[in-house]
Amino acid sequence: MEWWENLNVWYRSGVILVAGIFVHILIRVFLIRGLEKVAAATSNDLDDRLVYFIKRFYVLILLFVLFIMVLKNHGVEITPFLASAGIAGIAIGLAAKETLADILSGVFLIADRPIRIGDRIKIERPGKHWGGWGDVVEIGLRRTQIKNTDGVIVDYPNSILANSVITNFSYLDKPVRVRIRFQVSYDADLDQVAQVTKNAIHSTAGVIPDSADIVVRGLWSDEGGYQHAGILIEGRYFIPDVRLRTRIRSAVLSNLVSHLRQAKIPLAIQQLNLSKSE
Repeated sequence: MEWWENLNVWYRSGVILVAGIFVHILIRVFLIRGLEKVAAATSNDLDDRLVYFIKRFYVLILLFVLFIMVLKNHGVEITPFLASAGIAGIAIGLAAKETLADILSGVFLIADRPIRIGDRIKIERPGKHWGGWGDVVEIGLRRTQIKNTDGVIVDYPNSILANSVITNFSYLDKPVRVRIRFQVSYDADLDQVAQVTKNAIHSTAGVIPDSADIVVRGLWSDEGGYQHAGILIEGRYFIPDVRLRTRIRSAVLSNLVSHLRQAKIPLAIQQLNLSKSE
Protein backbone atom coordinates (compact mmCIF):
# COMPACT_ATOMS: atom_id res chain seq x y z
CA MET A 1 0.00 0.00 0.00
CA GLU A 2 1.31 3.43 -1.01
CA TRP A 3 0.35 5.25 2.19
CA TRP A 4 2.12 2.60 4.23
CA GLU A 5 5.29 2.91 2.17
CA ASN A 6 5.23 6.71 2.55
CA LEU A 7 5.22 6.44 6.36
CA ASN A 8 8.43 6.85 8.32
CA VAL A 9 9.91 3.51 9.33
CA TRP A 10 9.55 4.34 13.04
CA TYR A 11 5.93 5.33 12.53
CA ARG A 12 5.33 2.00 10.87
CA SER A 13 6.93 0.23 13.82
CA GLY A 14 4.67 2.17 16.15
CA VAL A 15 1.62 1.16 14.14
CA ILE A 16 2.74 -2.48 14.33
CA LEU A 17 3.08 -2.28 18.11
CA VAL A 18 -0.30 -0.56 18.50
CA ALA A 19 -1.87 -3.20 16.29
CA GLY A 20 -0.25 -5.88 18.46
CA ILE A 21 -1.76 -4.31 21.60
CA PHE A 22 -5.14 -4.17 19.87
CA VAL A 23 -4.87 -7.86 18.90
CA HIS A 24 -3.92 -8.69 22.48
CA ILE A 25 -7.04 -6.92 23.78
CA LEU A 26 -9.25 -8.67 21.22
CA ILE A 27 -7.85 -12.09 22.15
CA ARG A 28 -8.08 -11.42 25.87
CA VAL A 29 -11.51 -9.82 25.98
CA PHE A 30 -13.42 -11.62 23.25
CA LEU A 31 -11.70 -14.88 22.27
CA ILE A 32 -10.53 -16.14 25.68
CA ARG A 33 -13.65 -15.01 27.53
CA GLY A 34 -15.80 -16.66 24.88
CA LEU A 35 -13.80 -19.88 25.15
CA GLU A 36 -14.07 -19.77 28.95
CA LYS A 37 -17.85 -19.53 28.72
CA VAL A 38 -17.97 -22.45 26.29
CA ALA A 39 -15.63 -24.51 28.50
CA ALA A 40 -17.69 -23.75 31.61
CA ALA A 41 -20.85 -24.95 29.85
CA THR A 42 -19.40 -28.39 29.05
CA SER A 43 -18.53 -31.30 31.33
CA ASN A 44 -15.47 -32.25 29.26
CA ASP A 45 -12.17 -31.27 30.87
CA LEU A 46 -10.28 -31.10 27.56
CA ASP A 47 -11.62 -27.66 26.60
CA ASP A 48 -10.65 -26.32 30.03
CA ARG A 49 -7.09 -27.48 29.40
CA LEU A 50 -7.05 -25.83 25.98
CA VAL A 51 -8.25 -22.48 27.35
CA TYR A 52 -5.68 -22.59 30.15
CA PHE A 53 -2.92 -23.41 27.67
CA ILE A 54 -3.92 -20.50 25.37
CA LYS A 55 -3.98 -18.07 28.30
CA ARG A 56 -0.45 -19.06 29.31
CA PHE A 57 1.24 -18.98 25.91
CA TYR A 58 -0.53 -16.72 23.41
CA VAL A 59 1.35 -13.62 24.67
CA LEU A 60 4.72 -15.24 23.92
CA ILE A 61 3.61 -16.14 20.40
CA LEU A 62 2.24 -12.62 19.81
CA LEU A 63 5.47 -10.99 21.01
CA PHE A 64 7.54 -13.22 18.72
CA VAL A 65 5.38 -12.32 15.70
CA LEU A 66 5.60 -8.59 16.49
CA PHE A 67 9.37 -8.83 16.87
CA ILE A 68 9.72 -10.47 13.45
CA MET A 69 7.43 -7.86 11.86
CA VAL A 70 9.41 -4.97 13.36
CA LEU A 71 12.68 -6.45 12.11
CA LYS A 72 11.25 -6.89 8.62
CA ASN A 73 9.91 -3.34 8.72
CA HIS A 74 13.42 -2.05 9.41
CA GLY A 75 14.85 -3.96 6.48
CA VAL A 76 16.47 -6.71 8.48
CA GLU A 77 16.70 -9.96 6.52
CA ILE A 78 14.72 -12.49 8.53
CA THR A 79 16.07 -15.72 7.05
CA PRO A 80 19.66 -15.31 8.33
CA PHE A 81 18.24 -14.10 11.62
CA LEU A 82 16.11 -17.23 11.98
CA ALA A 83 19.11 -19.40 11.10
CA SER A 84 21.24 -17.60 13.68
CA ALA A 85 18.42 -17.86 16.15
CA GLY A 86 18.35 -21.62 15.57
CA ILE A 87 22.08 -21.94 16.25
CA ALA A 88 21.78 -19.69 19.29
CA GLY A 89 18.82 -21.76 20.44
CA ILE A 90 20.93 -24.93 20.33
CA ALA A 91 23.69 -23.25 22.35
CA ILE A 92 21.23 -21.86 24.87
CA GLY A 93 19.51 -25.23 25.07
CA LEU A 94 22.77 -26.95 25.97
CA ALA A 95 23.64 -24.28 28.53
CA ALA A 96 20.20 -24.12 30.10
CA LYS A 97 18.93 -27.66 29.65
CA GLU A 98 17.57 -27.81 33.20
CA THR A 99 15.57 -24.63 32.66
CA LEU A 100 14.27 -25.93 29.32
CA ALA A 101 13.40 -29.25 30.98
CA ASP A 102 11.38 -27.34 33.57
CA ILE A 103 9.60 -25.35 30.84
CA LEU A 104 8.78 -28.43 28.75
CA SER A 105 7.58 -30.23 31.86
CA GLY A 106 5.43 -27.20 32.65
CA VAL A 107 3.89 -27.40 29.17
CA PHE A 108 3.05 -31.08 29.72
CA LEU A 109 1.65 -30.36 33.19
CA ILE A 110 -0.60 -27.68 31.72
CA ALA A 111 -1.63 -29.79 28.72
CA ASP A 112 -2.11 -33.15 30.49
CA ARG A 113 -3.30 -31.56 33.76
CA PRO A 114 -2.55 -34.38 36.22
CA ILE A 115 -2.92 -31.56 38.74
CA ARG A 116 -5.07 -28.44 38.68
CA ILE A 117 -5.04 -25.24 40.66
CA GLY A 118 -6.86 -25.85 43.94
CA ASP A 119 -6.31 -29.63 43.95
CA ARG A 120 -5.24 -31.36 47.17
CA ILE A 121 -2.35 -33.64 46.23
CA LYS A 122 0.26 -35.86 47.83
CA ILE A 123 3.75 -35.84 46.36
CA GLU A 124 6.09 -38.74 46.97
CA ARG A 125 9.60 -37.72 47.89
CA PRO A 126 11.33 -36.94 44.54
CA GLY A 127 14.99 -37.84 45.12
CA LYS A 128 16.48 -35.70 47.86
CA HIS A 129 13.67 -33.16 47.76
CA TRP A 130 10.93 -32.80 50.32
CA GLY A 131 7.56 -34.40 49.60
CA GLY A 132 4.19 -34.28 51.29
CA TRP A 133 0.63 -33.02 51.23
CA GLY A 134 -0.52 -29.70 49.87
CA ASP A 135 -2.82 -27.63 47.66
CA VAL A 136 -1.82 -26.52 44.17
CA VAL A 137 -1.56 -22.71 44.14
CA GLU A 138 0.00 -21.96 40.75
CA ILE A 139 1.31 -23.92 37.75
CA GLY A 140 3.99 -21.85 36.02
CA LEU A 141 6.26 -22.47 33.08
CA ARG A 142 9.26 -23.33 35.25
CA ARG A 143 7.89 -23.98 38.72
CA THR A 144 4.71 -25.11 40.42
CA GLN A 145 3.70 -23.69 43.79
CA ILE A 146 2.27 -26.04 46.40
CA LYS A 147 0.90 -24.78 49.73
CA ASN A 148 1.59 -27.51 52.26
CA THR A 149 -0.55 -28.32 55.28
CA ASP A 150 1.58 -26.01 57.43
CA GLY A 151 0.64 -23.06 55.22
CA VAL A 152 4.13 -22.85 53.67
CA ILE A 153 4.48 -22.27 49.91
CA VAL A 154 6.89 -24.78 48.32
CA ASP A 155 8.20 -24.14 44.78
CA TYR A 156 8.77 -27.35 42.85
CA PRO A 157 10.80 -27.36 39.62
CA ASN A 158 8.44 -28.74 37.00
CA SER A 159 10.94 -31.31 35.77
CA ILE A 160 11.17 -32.87 39.23
CA LEU A 161 7.42 -32.65 39.79
CA ALA A 162 6.69 -34.29 36.44
CA ASN A 163 8.93 -37.25 37.33
CA SER A 164 7.52 -37.77 40.82
CA VAL A 165 4.54 -39.87 41.87
CA ILE A 166 1.54 -37.62 42.52
CA THR A 167 -1.66 -38.70 44.24
CA ASN A 168 -4.50 -36.32 43.38
CA PHE A 169 -7.32 -36.49 45.93
CA SER A 170 -9.41 -33.81 44.22
CA TYR A 171 -9.48 -35.19 40.68
CA LEU A 172 -12.66 -37.16 41.38
CA ASP A 173 -15.32 -35.40 43.39
CA LYS A 174 -16.00 -38.37 45.66
CA PRO A 175 -15.63 -39.14 49.38
CA VAL A 176 -12.17 -40.24 50.52
CA ARG A 177 -11.52 -43.38 52.54
CA VAL A 178 -9.36 -43.13 55.66
CA ARG A 179 -7.83 -46.01 57.63
CA ILE A 180 -6.76 -46.47 61.24
CA ARG A 181 -4.89 -49.47 62.61
CA PHE A 182 -4.43 -50.77 66.14
CA GLN A 183 -3.74 -54.05 67.91
CA VAL A 184 -5.86 -55.72 70.58
CA SER A 185 -5.05 -58.61 72.86
CA TYR A 186 -5.40 -62.15 71.49
CA ASP A 187 -7.98 -62.75 74.24
CA ALA A 188 -10.27 -59.96 73.00
CA ASP A 189 -13.74 -60.69 71.59
CA LEU A 190 -13.40 -59.69 67.94
CA ASP A 191 -17.14 -59.13 67.45
CA GLN A 192 -17.14 -56.74 70.40
CA VAL A 193 -14.01 -55.02 69.12
CA ALA A 194 -15.64 -54.47 65.70
CA GLN A 195 -18.84 -53.06 67.23
CA VAL A 196 -17.00 -50.76 69.65
CA THR A 197 -14.75 -49.51 66.85
CA LYS A 198 -17.74 -48.79 64.60
CA ASN A 199 -19.47 -46.90 67.39
CA ALA A 200 -16.33 -44.82 67.98
CA ILE A 201 -15.99 -43.98 64.30
CA HIS A 202 -19.66 -43.16 63.69
CA SER A 203 -19.81 -40.93 66.77
CA THR A 204 -17.07 -38.70 65.32
CA ALA A 205 -18.19 -35.50 63.60
CA GLY A 206 -17.24 -35.35 59.93
CA VAL A 207 -17.39 -39.09 59.23
CA ILE A 208 -19.93 -40.07 56.58
CA PRO A 209 -22.70 -42.03 58.38
CA ASP A 210 -22.68 -45.84 58.13
CA SER A 211 -19.43 -45.82 56.15
CA ALA A 212 -17.28 -47.67 58.72
CA ASP A 213 -15.92 -51.12 57.95
CA ILE A 214 -13.81 -53.16 60.39
CA VAL A 215 -11.47 -55.95 59.26
CA VAL A 216 -8.82 -58.14 60.87
CA ARG A 217 -5.67 -57.01 59.13
CA GLY A 218 -3.30 -59.76 60.24
CA LEU A 219 -1.46 -61.68 62.90
CA TRP A 220 1.97 -61.74 61.29
CA SER A 221 4.20 -58.99 59.93
CA ASP A 222 5.23 -60.03 56.44
CA GLU A 223 7.75 -57.19 56.22
CA GLY A 224 9.34 -57.70 59.63
CA GLY A 225 9.01 -61.49 59.73
CA TYR A 226 7.55 -61.70 63.24
CA GLN A 227 4.23 -62.27 64.95
CA HIS A 228 2.33 -59.19 66.08
CA ALA A 229 1.98 -58.50 69.78
CA GLY A 230 -1.78 -58.66 69.24
CA ILE A 231 -4.46 -58.98 66.58
CA LEU A 232 -4.05 -56.19 64.02
CA ILE A 233 -7.39 -54.44 63.42
CA GLU A 234 -8.07 -51.95 60.65
CA GLY A 235 -10.95 -49.50 60.71
CA ARG A 236 -12.02 -47.92 57.41
CA TYR A 237 -14.38 -45.00 56.96
CA PHE A 238 -15.16 -42.22 54.49
CA ILE A 239 -14.96 -38.46 54.83
CA PRO A 240 -16.33 -35.85 52.38
CA ASP A 241 -13.15 -33.76 52.03
CA VAL A 242 -9.54 -34.94 52.19
CA ARG A 243 -8.53 -31.56 53.65
CA LEU A 244 -10.30 -32.63 56.87
CA ARG A 245 -8.44 -35.94 57.04
CA THR A 246 -5.95 -35.13 59.81
CA ARG A 247 -8.46 -33.41 62.09
CA ILE A 248 -11.14 -36.09 61.69
CA ARG A 249 -8.63 -38.94 62.04
CA SER A 250 -7.32 -37.45 65.27
CA ALA A 251 -10.87 -37.22 66.64
CA VAL A 252 -11.60 -40.81 65.56
CA LEU A 253 -8.50 -42.10 67.38
CA SER A 254 -9.41 -40.16 70.53
CA ASN A 255 -12.93 -41.57 70.47
CA LEU A 256 -11.58 -45.07 69.83
CA VAL A 257 -9.30 -44.99 72.87
CA SER A 258 -12.19 -43.78 75.06
CA HIS A 259 -14.60 -46.45 73.75
CA LEU A 260 -12.04 -49.23 74.19
CA ARG A 261 -11.41 -48.16 77.78
CA GLN A 262 -15.12 -48.07 78.56
CA ALA A 263 -15.57 -51.53 77.07
CA LYS A 264 -12.48 -52.74 78.94
CA ILE A 265 -10.90 -54.04 75.77
CA PRO A 266 -7.12 -54.19 76.28
CA LEU A 267 -4.75 -53.01 73.59
CA ALA A 268 -1.82 -55.25 72.74
CA ILE A 269 1.46 -54.53 74.50
CA GLN A 270 4.72 -55.25 72.75
CA GLN A 271 6.81 -57.64 74.82
CA LEU A 272 10.57 -57.40 74.82
CA ASN A 273 12.55 -60.45 75.93
CA LEU A 274 16.10 -59.84 77.13
CA SER A 275 18.56 -62.62 77.70
CA LYS A 276 21.92 -62.37 79.38
CA SER A 277 24.68 -64.02 77.44
CA GLU A 278 27.09 -66.25 79.35
